[in-house]
Amino acid sequence: MSYFFHLVRAGRTKYTKSQHKYVSFSGGGFSKAGTSFSKNNFSKQSVIKMISNLPQTSIKRCIDYTLKNSIDGLAIDENGDKVSSDEIMKGWSKDFGKNLNSKDAWHLIFSINEPCNDEKKLNALCDAVKDTLGTNFTGHKYAFVLHTHQNNPHVHVVLNKRNIFTNKKIHFNSKAEIKDFFDEARTNFAFSLGARGLKYENKNSLSKDLKLEFSKIKSSVRLEVDDYTAKDKLQDYYFNMEDKNKEIYKTTKNKIETMNDELNILKKQNAELLALFLQYVKKKNKRSYKLAKQLKENNQIIYKKNKALLNEINKLDKISYKTNQINEMKMANYKDRSQALVLLENFKYNYHKLYPKGKNATKSDFENYKKACRAIAIYRKRQGDDAIKYFDDSLMASRMIGKNNSLFKLGKKLEILDKSLYLLEHSNLSDDDKKGYKKRLNDNKEFIIDIAKDRFNFVQNKLLKADKIDRNNFLFKEYFKGVAVLNVTPDDELLKIRNKQVLMKDILKDNSYHRNNNTIKKDKFNSIEKSRGGRE
Repeated sequence: MSYFFHLVRAGRTKYTKSQHKYVSFSGGGFSKAGTSFSKNNFSKQSVIKMISNLPQTSIKRCIDYTLKNSIDGLAIDENGDKVSSDEIMKGWSKDFGKNLNSKDAWHLIFSINEPCNDEKKLNALCDAVKDTLGTNFTGHKYAFVLHTHQNNPHVHVVLNKRNIFTNKKIHFNSKAEIKDFFDEARTNFAFSLGARGLKYENKNSLSKDLKLEFSKIKSSVRLEVDDYTAKDKLQDYYFNMEDKNKEIYKTTKNKIETMNDELNILKKQNAELLALFLQYVKKKNKRSYKLAKQLKENNQIIYKKNKALLNEINKLDKISYKTNQINEMKMANYKDRSQALVLLENFKYNYHKLYPKGKNATKSDFENYKKACRAIAIYRKRQGDDAIKYFDDSLMASRMIGKNNSLFKLGKKLEILDKSLYLLEHSNLSDDDKKGYKKRLNDNKEFIIDIAKDRFNFVQNKLLKADKIDRNNFLFKEYFKGVAVLNVTPDDELLKIRNKQVLMKDILKDNSYHRNNNTIKKDKFNSIEKSRGGRE
């Protein structure tokens, strides 16, 4: 029992940092600080995302949202039981504090890149999620729901942050600790999937071929190349909307059939109970009172089930109507011979018509909408805007190496790559394996240096065009960080400002020293005078 409680620490699930988190060389594999290399080039990325940190007032709403696209309208809890949102909230009610704004639950998503109709892989996903939750969230209640209505199957998990053994909530001391925790969870998730025949690993972004990733993203989002490309891509977007809508229709239809079957069973049981009740009433048996109470409760349940079923039928009608709308939009786009900008504007208008304020839009639909908006902006600003290319490429690069592409962050990424190259050189991998990994790391280093150069030029131009340069400004500090990272000669004007800043610091430091020195001398003199006065 003492070992078990060792796993639970201060209200936060304690996790053991396994060797692969640091340095491990085994079986020809190589891993360092999250930079992993696998001989299997076909393994996929294991995905765990934290969607939101929920206050108690939002937990039920979140669970109800995830249940909308479930097969039977129920979630599965930590005991493997099927439960409704009301049952979950009843069981969790004692775990919440008095502060309504206190963050009491996490909304997580576990995702795999597999077909949605492969039952064996869906079962593997569910089992792997249970394993990961049991390993990384020992002693926490949760409810999870499988979704198959989008491109990739995924599991929504609403996790109670309060530990049932320590009665304390999950707590982290720093962002780095959160990052390490979820990195460990993704690795365990990948191992659990691998144990069930699915090839996944927790890849670090810097271990991927960044140039290849960049070219893929760049080619996938450029709608503004020409009229034909825009029209062709938009047609794909409409097909994508149509496919997603078909999946939602299928899921909702299956849900209606399941609910209808349950309702028929309840009605049949209620009819038998009513017949028994009438017999007891006829015989003036006292049990009729108990049966009357049970009949009343059953009728309330049937009423709620009927209402829920009608809501789903109305939802199905709306989905059918939306399917017809998308089909008409798709045909209109196919027949339209207008220029790309007009087609893009039409797509944007249709998106708002189908999904007012983005409601019920899938993630891929929203991504396509953003691509269309970006292309419209570039069409409108194509002439005389030198900054477009920088922001365009920077936006795509940020999708691979993070949103913060400052020279401070890029410098750290280059340091990680240098360390990885050093460890690779001193590892026991074969020369052939080393050669492949070394080329990828050097290519990625070259790619990040190119991004750093673009960022450096952008920062330099912005500083030189500014009316007044603040020496304490972040961009000013970032510029000289870039000088160190890229080993380049700084601009003379900016160097003068920096040297002036250093000189001022030295003068202030020197003045402070003299002031302190004079104060010490004065204090000594006063103490001597006092001692003399005392003797006289």
